[in-house]
Amino acid sequence: MTDLEKIEMLEQEKKVHPCPHDGCSAAFNRPCRLTDHIYSAHTNVRVYVCREGDCSKSYSNKSHLIRHVNNSHKQMQKDVMYSCPTCMKTFVNRQNLKRHMKIQHTTRNYFSCDLCKIGFKKKNQLRSHMYQHTGVKSFCCDVCPRREFVTLYEKKRHMRCHKSYNCIECQLQFDVWSKYQKHKKLLHDVKEFTCNECGRSFKQRSHIVRHVKVHTQLHKRTLYLCPYENCQRFYTRNSNLKQHILIRHVTLTHECEVCKAQLSSKTCLKKHMKLHTDPPKEPKKPKTKATGRKERRDKGIPRSTTALKLAGCTVIIETDDQNPVFLGQSLDIQS
Repeated sequence: MTDLEKIEMLEQEKKVHPCPHDGCSAAFNRPCRLTDHIYSAHTNVRVYVCREGDCSKSYSNKSHLIRHVNNSHKQMQKDVMYSCPTCMKTFVNRQNLKRHMKIQHTTRNYFSCDLCKIGFKKKNQLRSHMYQHTGVKSFCCDVCPRREFVTLYEKKRHMRCHKSYNCIECQLQFDVWSKYQKHKKLLHDVKEFTCNECGRSFKQRSHIVRHVKVHTQLHKRTLYLCPYENCQRFYTRNSNLKQHILIRHVTLTHECEVCKAQLSSKTCLKKHMKLHTDPPKEPKKPKTKATGRKERRDKGIPRSTTALKLAGCTVIIETDDQNPVFLGQSLDIQS
């Protein structure tokens, strides 16, 4: 028995908490790791939610949440900063420092190849290396065992195809976590701001703040009058007044370097410069049947419109493009 097989046997004896799901051969030496595995691999539920401020990050592993809080929400203090004595790299906690020291500055190789005596720090690195001698891929998919991979990274990247995220509210299923989060924010986590005057609702606070000004009477608003004589212009925003003074009274313009045209703002200048840099596009000629326009795919197939459905017409059949024929019963509208 080789040293690698002995190490694997010792590791399997330590893992006394197997996964209860059918077809899953994963086992762990701690119950908490088994729980995290079930959440991340089988239920896709991220139960560890960040409670700091308005942060909505969530994780399936408690250690990942702790790392996020330390890195994103806690400031690193000089008296509790952990630094590597070899490369002076700093870390937010002692655990990250120990992991860095073990991976980067430990010269001992725990796993060695019996054929070429090359040493490796991780067991999966040795398993990937053995492909050069045996030609056997050591990693296979847990869902589709026919798929085999040389490295553990390739297997993990493939396993993303089998992950799915179920919406708790509407039971929709998503294959990408970002799509699931976007769906939640648009449909289930919408915070509406309602106007007390007219009842209109808005999804963002800035929108309702701008809308409330519509109900404010004109004499209650702060008006900014133009200070120049014989100019009766006034504005509700000071920025608009400044723009008016620069254009009308100071005559501050932006000159085009190509044709020396005078523009009132940088935005107008950028739009004008596109006339020189971008060649004008020729308008597309509409296609006709004579120039190769295709026939309608639904020609002769019964079809209807939303307006006809609301009016009570069940179907509309068009015999040709010029003489449509309407079929169906319509509702009687009582005056």
